[in-house]
Amino acid sequence: MTGLFCLLLLGSLACKKEPKIEQADLIGRWDVTNATRNGTPSEALTGLFFEFFGDGKMLTNLSGVDMSATYKLKDKLLLQRGGEMDVDYQIEELSDSTLILNTHLRNFDFHFELKKKVLEN
Repeated sequence: MTGLFCLLLLGSLACKKEPKIEQADLIGRWDVTNATRNGTPSEALTGLFFEFFGDGKMLTNLSGVDMSATYKLKDKLLLQRGGEMDVDYQIEELSDSTLILNTHLRNFDFHFELKKKVLEN
């Protein structure tokens, strides 16, 4: 009986779901601190930013110029739509200060590490 209890306890701990990412977790400006293209550091992505708003709109300069788009969250996917290009980002990590995104775009794999910009008073 004790073995069955331990097995059930371990099973319930192993199935623990990760916390759901909410739109409010993304709101704000995120600036790139590190970016790679196909695993190689890319200086061309210096200055990259994403800015998310509560109404489902966003700004980014991923295409080289500032552009607006809309975004939606679907589990750990961030779906950018309606701008110059549609992009799906896999959210690898999200905390109050760090955002790590991965995407495949134009036959390249991109990895973006971003820090949340702190507003100064």
